[in-house]
Amino acid sequence: KCDIIQLSAVCMEKTFNVYMVPRTPIVKGASAVTGFTVRRHKLYLHHRPVQTKTHRDCLMSFLAFLRALDRPLLAGHNIKRFDCPILARVLEEFQLNEEFKLLVSGFLDTLILSKDLLRNTGIKSFKQENLVKELLKKSYPAHNALEDVKALQDLYSALRPTPAQITSHLFTLDHMESHMSLQPLVEGKAISKTTAQKLARLGFNFEKMKRSHLQNPSEGLRQFLEPLKQELKNSMFTKTVDKICDFFKIEQ
Repeated sequence: KCDIIQLSAVCMEKTFNVYMVPRTPIVKGASAVTGFTVRRHKLYLHHRPVQTKTHRDCLMSFLAFLRALDRPLLAGHNIKRFDCPILARVLEEFQLNEEFKLLVSGFLDTLILSKDLLRNTGIKSFKQENLVKELLKKSYPAHNALEDVKALQDLYSALRPTPAQITSHLFTLDHMESHMSLQPLVEGKAISKTTAQKLARLGFNFEKMKRSHLQNPSEGLRQFLEPLKQELKNSMFTKTVDKICDFFKIEQ
């Protein structure tokens, strides 16, 4: 339910930074951390007015920035859980998600990446602010999107992931959309969060699964989900398919 306030990106010396008035209230805790407040439909940062654009204009400007970068990989810290679902939802709202997909090669969550690369180093907190302090021996004004991505660029250089490590953690907007569509099955306890991740990675989404079940209630879903067998044991695969079928029967 969160909305975007600040959208920032950096690629070497090129920077992008825009602000927009959120369409949902900013809770006091978030204001205390970020310094953003809204009064009379105007955005303030630490009590100073900020120049804003509409959400659509901000997204269009972001697409123009990406267009000049030759299909970049977008890296961000904790984006798989938080930022990307919000971005995907807003892009879809303004019917810009298909154009966005053509302009980027995917996403990389540096939180997940850093946990993989640094798991035996004794680091206890993988928050970006702490990793910058531990690896780069410096601090920065955290919770400002532009300062965050500038610091992240330096952190990413220090992590030095190999192409294979990058590929293993790469995900796309299609993956995000599939995963978001599967949330009713997770909330209905038909599948686990881990299974939802596996289904999304294989390209399955809620509507396609439901359609296959309706077309052939006895075996349609089992046949459709055959690629999932490689990810699960036979007994777990059968149990998962049965639970999903039961969910769709109840929904009908």
